[in-house]
Amino acid sequence: MSGEVPEKARLQPVDESELHEKTLASLAPYRDQDGRIYTIWATLAHHEDALRRFIVFGNHVLGKNTLPLPSRELMILRIAARAQAAYEWDQHVRIARRAGLTDATILAAANGDRDGLDELDRVLLAATDSLLDHQGVDDALWGRLTEHLSTEQVIDVLYTVGQYLTIATVINTLGVQVEGELALPLPLPRDQKEEAA
Repeated sequence: MSGEVPEKARLQPVDESELHEKTLASLAPYRDQDGRIYTIWATLAHHEDALRRFIVFGNHVLGKNTLPLPSRELMILRIAARAQAAYEWDQHVRIARRAGLTDATILAAANGDRDGLDELDRVLLAATDSLLDHQGVDDALWGRLTEHLSTEQVIDVLYTVGQYLTIATVINTLGVQVEGELALPLPLPRDQKEEAA
């Protein structure tokens, strides 16, 4: 699934002095510990109207999602690893750690290793891979999803994969650069290592 990623940014982040007040208000929660707007959002600010609308959807997926936070993060990390989206990987490793996930669990999910995960997380990662590979799930996987999740949660699975595949595509295409050192090295998923061999 991973594609070519440029070594440097194709679009530089917009300086916040150039942004409209309503965009700055939308981005208020999206600042780092030093008060800077995160690079992904400052890059997408080249299209301010679309950014403000995208943030509304993103707020649901990241903040009001009905899936358990650790499970959602494993899904996002799997997407980031498969897409080799380093910026997304780095941000969500940090979130996953705060959610109580160990580096071993993070790396296992990224590599596609589902041993040691509970049944819900195995189902969610299987669904993530199926959605990335086939843009859907077969009847057997649908049955496993609906056995563990409410209808709202199944829809949030779809929204989570769609949102973070979109973000990975943006990161890789525009060359959004990691802010500092990676919190954890970005692995090439085991299934992609085998394809490359």
